[in-house]
Amino acid sequence: MAHAIDVALMDKIKKHGPGGTLDVSACFNCGNCTAVCPLAEDSSGFPRRVIRMAQVGMEKELLTDEDIWRCYACGECTKTCPREADPMQFMAAARSYAISRYDATGLAGFMYRSAAVNILVFLLLSGFFAVLLLSHKGGLQMGSNGAIFSGIGSTRLFQFIPGEWVHIIGVALFAVIGASLAFGVFSMIYRVISKKNHAGERPAFPLAALLPSIWSAVTDALNHRRFRNCEQTTEPTNEPVYRRAWFVHGTIMWGFLAMLIATTVDFLFKPIGSPVPPWYSMRLLGLLGGLACLYGLTIAISRRIRAKETPYDKSSFSDWFFLLLLAATVLTGLLTEIVVYMPHPTIFGYATFLTHIVLAMDILIMMPLTKFAHVVYRTLALALHQWALAPAPQKSKVAVSNA
Repeated sequence: MAHAIDVALMDKIKKHGPGGTLDVSACFNCGNCTAVCPLAEDSSGFPRRVIRMAQVGMEKELLTDEDIWRCYACGECTKTCPREADPMQFMAAARSYAISRYDATGLAGFMYRSAAVNILVFLLLSGFFAVLLLSHKGGLQMGSNGAIFSGIGSTRLFQFIPGEWVHIIGVALFAVIGASLAFGVFSMIYRVISKKNHAGERPAFPLAALLPSIWSAVTDALNHRRFRNCEQTTEPTNEPVYRRAWFVHGTIMWGFLAMLIATTVDFLFKPIGSPVPPWYSMRLLGLLGGLACLYGLTIAISRRIRAKETPYDKSSFSDWFFLLLLAATVLTGLLTEIVVYMPHPTIFGYATFLTHIVLAMDILIMMPLTKFAHVVYRTLALALHQWALAPAPQKSKVAVSNA
């Protein structure tokens, strides 16, 4: 079967590595990475086969291969590579490259490759959202002692920025995000379903196996089954569970999901700006989610600062940007939870609230372009792979008797 070759593919992927320094040209396909990888299956050739695809320019095959999404960056391949080719960083760069190719705007590619583009997009979006929010600012007055008052003794954040206006912007953001992600998801699905095997045939993709495949991929992503298996089969560690990579990653993911659920439920069912007690269920869920997420982010950031162990010894700007932006959003959100119960509103309280809303909007609008997209595409890739492996339904044989 003929293959379209992109001779510049490896150079394109290299640009998505940390600092543009990724170099796997030393790889001569010895298979060491496959031998030591705890997630490599008997006949998969993972991750060696993916590196070979990039070396020979098989872009179409690489973009539809589930293997680039199976890696959880344990670093065993990089630590033991006899040629120091850094397969782990290559896999990370390949995932970023794939996302940039699924993205319709082309902006994801620029953001993964360029720190300047990240900063510029962030500043432009932050300025836009700040101006948009403040254009409908409520009529609050400044007191001589630095307090802001509106005729009541408690902080009324949604008098400062009308809740209805935040609601309108939120709906518009979700529509933009949904459309952007939908295009990327459709692009990935179309590529995978159109892919032919070595015999020139397409998988059956039986409809009956669709829901079980989705369920398997989603539960795998939520409980980090592969991630945990990855750590359990590598070198033994005395590190407590609460500091292991899969647990830290889980606190960030589950914490963010808890905050997203709490915010969404409030957004849909709670009157905007209506006062609630500290023990209100969604407020408690958001608080616990924020603390869990901040815990995971603190450990992840500290490990990247120390840069003493794989995979934290090499960080791209997009890695730092994602972690710091998420940490700032969570921290200002937790501070807002305190500010809302302060008896005397201050400039700090309203500034914190405005900063949190702007950062949250930044994260939402950039979700398809950042590490958040990995969660969607990894889960989708695993689901499609499971679906493709499902056997075609057998046709029943009906005996027909001649009259």
